[in-house]
Amino acid sequence: MKFRSTPLVRTSAVGVVVPAHNEQSLLAEALRSLVDAFDELSQWDVSLKAAIVLDSCTDDSEAIARDWQQNLFRVRSFIGVTIVVCNAKNVGYARGLGCSTLLAQSSRLLPSEVWLATTDADSRVPRDWLSTQVIQHEVGVDHWLGRVVVDDWSEHRSDTRARWQNEYEEEVHPIHGTSLGFNGAAYLAAGGFAPLKTGEDRALNRALVAHGARTHYDSAIRVVTSARRRARAPLGFAYALDVINTALRVRTTN
Repeated sequence: MKFRSTPLVRTSAVGVVVPAHNEQSLLAEALRSLVDAFDELSQWDVSLKAAIVLDSCTDDSEAIARDWQQNLFRVRSFIGVTIVVCNAKNVGYARGLGCSTLLAQSSRLLPSEVWLATTDADSRVPRDWLSTQVIQHEVGVDHWLGRVVVDDWSEHRSDTRARWQNEYEEEVHPIHGTSLGFNGAAYLAAGGFAPLKTGEDRALNRALVAHGARTHYDSAIRVVTSARRRARAPLGFAYALDVINTALRVRTTN
């Protein structure tokens, strides 16, 4: 179903939250991919905003984000970018801070007219990442979840990729903070992101479902994410990969 030839009915603003904690090596690519995703929405009359939340960064992440903000304003002034700095060392808090910032900037609109999405500073979203979410929002979806894919396994054992891929494809409804979208009113009704150091995405998912949000799980749209060994969030994606690595190592040594 296509909406490009007609005005959007349910969506007046789209905002994206990107939390970052010491992501100088991957942040620039993540932000570049976000521009392509925003470009796919430029044919619709919709407000476009992004909040980059720099949480306890001690590297060059802030400089990279501010350079991107300035360059983007020169070539695509229709995309509003806000950079927020905090020292929480807490991804749930950072995501929540970004969401509250974007909702405050859209205070002239009803929260139900605002679509919020979150990704991560170590991830690259596909060009149709946002447009797909908006189309689903237009047909009544309140809560959208996408999948991930890894394109660089250089830090892991050669058999980790196959093991993870098999287990991941068997998972019916994976939940990733790096590929989430939700209606602003539904988000507020669910209480928003809890200030959790890990699992904030799953907690929000449970709350949205409990409050009756209409959910859509998308298996086709996949965000490219990092398979690095050094985790930013405890018990997150990097931790899950290390569990597989450890299990495979033990099996080969026994």
